[in-house]
Amino acid sequence: MKKLLGIIFLTILIQGNESYFNKALGKDTINVSAVVVNIETGKKYQDNGPTYSTAFDYATKQCRKDSGSMKFCKQFSMTTYYSDGSFEKYDFPINVVEKPKKKKPKSTPEDDKIVPAGSGSGFFVSKEGHAITNYHVIEGCDINKLSFKGSQTEVKVLAVDKVNDIAILKSNAKPDVIFPVSNEDVSLLEDVIVAGFPLGKQISSAIKTHKGVVTALAGAGDNYSFFQTDAAINQGNSGGPIINQKGNVVGIAVATWVEEGVQGVHFGIKSSTLKTFANANGLSFASPNFRDQSNKALGELITKGTVYVECHMTVAKIKKMISQAENRKAFFKEHK
Repeated sequence: MKKLLGIIFLTILIQGNESYFNKALGKDTINVSAVVVNIETGKKYQDNGPTYSTAFDYATKQCRKDSGSMKFCKQFSMTTYYSDGSFEKYDFPINVVEKPKKKKPKSTPEDDKIVPAGSGSGFFVSKEGHAITNYHVIEGCDINKLSFKGSQTEVKVLAVDKVNDIAILKSNAKPDVIFPVSNEDVSLLEDVIVAGFPLGKQISSAIKTHKGVVTALAGAGDNYSFFQTDAAINQGNSGGPIINQKGNVVGIAVATWVEEGVQGVHFGIKSSTLKTFANANGLSFASPNFRDQSNKALGELITKGTVYVECHMTVAKIKKMISQAENRKAFFKEHK
């Protein structure tokens, strides 16, 4: 882009000078001779034209063809011949610098190795091993695993809802406890509990919970498939259950509003949105509870029914994602 801008600027400069000089001298131009110098080899390329811009263009094409690049064609001179037999010579520097092309990262024997790349949370909804999580937790993964009774088991992705960020997983696990899903959406100021594995297993492998209330019945941009809560949802909570005191799932933890000066703004996917998607894919849920549960009973349900979901990718794919992220950062930094 800089090369193109440099050439455009130079052409404007030349054409502007041409107009200025002809007007100032009051003479008719017969011919213009351009000489472009390759500053690396010292070789000169000369050509003629009726105007400054055409003569420069002819000579530059020869230099660029020889060197394969404009980066060494950085200096040129112009000689203008007039109808009265006189001539004028002008020298111009060309500041054209090409950015070095980024080298593709060399492949290594490790590139095909599949390793853990990220994690989230999920929860069992059937005794046959069906589990729910967010789509973004398993997006692009080569293998997905969930932790159950101290060991990991590989899961299949049965269906995804990219718009509402839901995924249905199927494992060979046979859970003792499953979560029922509420038939009713949350109400304003209803008490809720978020369960999951915030920050993965960096702190500990134990399940973690946060309590709060429903603070709005719509998500960002008035998205009524979501609701807002002040119960903390951190990285790694994604896909975990949001339950009420009855132990029924009323939402799926999905996102937090991250902005300076903003606190306690977290979002969940409504149970009605989950049920609509599940029904469309032939998955039904256990009947919801109608009585409040003790905290001890809720703790047992959360501990046995919530799962740690781990995304595995090839080293090559992870390298590519890191490179793309760095390119985006560089782009925004350059253009902000």
